[in-house]
Amino acid sequence: MMDILQRRTFGRKTVRLSKSQEKLLGSVLPDLEIPFCEDKIDLSRYFAESGPLHLEIGFGDGEYTAALSERFPEHRIIGCEVFKNGIAALLKLIESKSLKNIRILQKDAVIALNHMFNKETFDYIHLNHPDPWPKKRHHKRRIIQSDTVALFESALKQGGELLISTDICEYYSWILEHMEELKLLKRMPVSGRFLDSFNKERIVTRFERKGNENGRETRYLRYKKVSFS
Repeated sequence: MMDILQRRTFGRKTVRLSKSQEKLLGSVLPDLEIPFCEDKIDLSRYFAESGPLHLEIGFGDGEYTAALSERFPEHRIIGCEVFKNGIAALLKLIESKSLKNIRILQKDAVIALNHMFNKETFDYIHLNHPDPWPKKRHHKRRIIQSDTVALFESALKQGGELLISTDICEYYSWILEHMEELKLLKRMPVSGRFLDSFNKERIVTRFERKGNENGRETRYLRYKKVSFS
């Protein structure tokens, strides 16, 4: 089996960065980055607060991350992304909106969860429209696999939630099948979207709106970690 540190990251190719993006990465990112390490980290080094802790895996251009930060300024948010153009986009939002509760982890989320965080660390894990890798020969590249969902289950606190969205019907079925393998994550009602329970306005990103306009309905899955002891 390949060492977890050698896990290959699949996804979009990095585009050429503009001067303004390079400037953000050089001047703003160092104050907000959680550097990757192979040992468990002390989160108090990166957050002065002690509110609920979120992990967003693959935040894209950061639109959802920034909106989440605005709606819950008392929460702590770690955004995990490997592509520099996406990180630069989020940094721009953080600066323009003066957001204080976001930290950025520039590493494959599976590697980071295996090495950097203790079990039962997160209150919420978000996976918004993960790449469906539609060709059958590429299904092994999907982030939703038996071992990864077990990792998410382990990383959540008791009562913590895993929140997933997709607008690809076949991938929705794939997710359901893999989530059924878990014992501690209980599926919540479809109507029970994350922000609804807080009476907050739902976050709809440009990516999601575009999919809806093209006839793809976004489906939401919400799982809560329960104890049977």
